[in-house]
Amino acid sequence: MTEQLLKLDPMVRKLETAVREFKEAAGNNDLVAAQQLLRQISQTSDFLAEDVTAIYKSEQASNIGEGPNDIYAGGVPVMKFEEKSVPVQQPSILGLVQPHQQPRGYQPQQPSWGNPNRG
Repeated sequence: MTEQLLKLDPMVRKLETAVREFKEAAGNNDLVAAQQLLRQISQTSDFLAEDVTAIYKSEQASNIGEGPNDIYAGGVPVMKFEEKSVPVQQPSILGLVQPHQQPRGYQPQQPSWGNPNRG
């Protein structure tokens, strides 16, 4: 884990520089520069927080051991769930009866072709 944190050193130095410059701008009453430096400090700290959180989660995921409490709860096996994608149903077209919607015994209407005696 230490080598991953060492890779963050340039970002930490950038943050330290921005904080030092902010102190100087605040000491000189330069409000515009102070505001810009605060934005830079905020962005850099957000990036660092995301990186440190990702490193922490990767370390925690690799250190998870399975013991009897992870497998059984009260003598019963624990059910584990996995994410699965759900198929998306296409929107139906008005007036169209699709094969999976047709009732049993359904027969399409036959055209009469101009014969008045035919349905």
